[in-house]
Amino acid sequence: MDTLNQDGNNSETHNQTSAQDQMMAENKQKMEEMRAENEEKDKKEEGLLLAIDGAKIKFNAHTGTFKVLNDVPTTQDKLTGTIVEKQIPNFIFDDGFILTQPTEWQNFGTVKVQDNKVLLKQSFLPGIGAIPGTPPETGKVEFVNSGQVNVPESIDAKGAPIPNKVEVLKKFIIHFRRNASYKGEFGFDWMRDEYIYPMTAVGSTNKELSLDPAQLKTEYKTTDVLNPVSPYGKDYYCSFLNLMLNQEVELDIEVEELEALAADATEIIFESSSPDLTINPSNIPLSTLIAGGKKNKPLGGTTSRDYYLAANQVKVKCNKALIKNEQIKVFAKFKDAASGAEDKKEVGKMMVMKNSDQSKYTINVYVIKSYLKNHTSFGLSTVDTEFNKIGGLTGLEKYLNENSLNQGLIQIKVLPLPDWVFTEQTLVNTSDTRNTPYTGMITNKVTMLMDDAKYMNFINDRFKVGYPAIAGKKGLFIYLTPFLSPSAGGASYNVPLTSKHIILFKNNLDHLSSYSHEIGHSLGLEHFFLDGTLTVNQEIASVQTKLNAEKADKRNHFVTNAAYYSTHPGEKTKNENIYDQNIKNYEDQLNVLKKNSHRYIKQTTENIMDYNLRKQITFDKWQWKVIQEETKQYYH
Repeated sequence: MDTLNQDGNNSETHNQTSAQDQMMAENKQKMEEMRAENEEKDKKEEGLLLAIDGAKIKFNAHTGTFKVLNDVPTTQDKLTGTIVEKQIPNFIFDDGFILTQPTEWQNFGTVKVQDNKVLLKQSFLPGIGAIPGTPPETGKVEFVNSGQVNVPESIDAKGAPIPNKVEVLKKFIIHFRRNASYKGEFGFDWMRDEYIYPMTAVGSTNKELSLDPAQLKTEYKTTDVLNPVSPYGKDYYCSFLNLMLNQEVELDIEVEELEALAADATEIIFESSSPDLTINPSNIPLSTLIAGGKKNKPLGGTTSRDYYLAANQVKVKCNKALIKNEQIKVFAKFKDAASGAEDKKEVGKMMVMKNSDQSKYTINVYVIKSYLKNHTSFGLSTVDTEFNKIGGLTGLEKYLNENSLNQGLIQIKVLPLPDWVFTEQTLVNTSDTRNTPYTGMITNKVTMLMDDAKYMNFINDRFKVGYPAIAGKKGLFIYLTPFLSPSAGGASYNVPLTSKHIILFKNNLDHLSSYSHEIGHSLGLEHFFLDGTLTVNQEIASVQTKLNAEKADKRNHFVTNAAYYSTHPGEKTKNENIYDQNIKNYEDQLNVLKKNSHRYIKQTTENIMDYNLRKQITFDKWQWKVIQEETKQYYH
């Protein structure tokens, strides 16, 4: 008999209902777990289905269809997908999206079809793509379905009817190159093969010219490069162009062959990142670029490169100041006439450097003729005879502005200053005076052979004292002298950073590139080679140690001598200035060394900062930045 509790509820009935609810909930949970397990099992099984021609795909929000291009056995009467299907025409998106940079398939099967592993519904392909005219997107191609219908079928080992062969884009890379007539008219730099391959005879051994090829590769692969590329997984070293405003230049095109090329319908397309930077023509048939025939370049050992070189193919012009680095991308495009399949791949690029600060890269260069009074061998006529061989002031300015410093966008105004005339006895007495920075300045009084460092110090110091108003001018000072140096054709310092005095000795007064070489030093450039036995990193460590020691010595000195300096404030100021000057010199040395990290074997390159005096033509792209920064900060 049921009884009521104090609340009027039937407690027995209530307990029975609760137990039933709990049982039903447990059963429901078990069913949900079984359903989830089955769904997961079905999902896994579905993921293992072979992906075939016509399968639906997606890349982020873009949907489309997967197209198999190779002749392979079929599944459900459709061509079976394999991991080689990763070209642009394999993926047809409904909204015009193009997969421009596919990588490699992931999560593919273990079964092989014609030696290639099969694609499964679970497979995916990471890459980059875009709808033309929109920013690139990073994502992955995924299969929405396998393309199979009804019951999944196994691979038909008997194969399929062989469709017409689909032509595909051949593999190659495009490089920009300056033409054979180049004489420094614009800034152009690229990774020379001889920098990183052992193809140059140095003594009895073939060597790469760079002393640190790994670091140099980074300089040309990624430094200053927008969206670095690696076409077909191959390292790509970018070319760099530096143009004055409104300057137009003509360039060669090199085609580096990765597989055998033929004169097919492939088209090369050039795309500028700025409307103010134009390239003409904007497209060239590959057949035009390879018409001159294949060449082969040995790269050392058994390595070589097959390539084609087509001269004077494109004109590049800067129509308006570039406020940032821009790029010209190079694409190869091929459309198969039979199938309509189209493939487009980025196969190269060139960076064009910012030039909007060009007006800040101007320098006044003051030329001073310094000689002995009334002397037949070391007088004015000797200076004029040699200097006039290069066209005097006009010839020097033209060379600096059109064939050397212009590569870094530097423009020079050459201005004459009054001659600086010495008597022979004045210089002899200066050299003979003991215990001065100039003692022994003249190493041979008959031939007036000078110690270049001591003579440079003498010129610097005397000029500042004798002509303070002129010496205080912003700019650079070049002294043309009839004297000789045993080891140098010129002399200049890059430390301190504000150093602005340059000497050209008699032997190099008629050598144009000696002027740009010495100006390069004043603008912060080191030699293109190592001056001693230490590597750049070792030099940096050595100078850093000296800097730390100098700072510690300064602290200890003034603590130890605090009592003395409390009554001799003038002495304290004097010694503080000495310490501070030493510290500043070490800091300047570090600044210069860190900016000049790339070095090469001596007298093997065409760089203006090398000692190959017959072929000093170029500044490299990292040197452009150094001389621009120094010009803007200290000399403009």
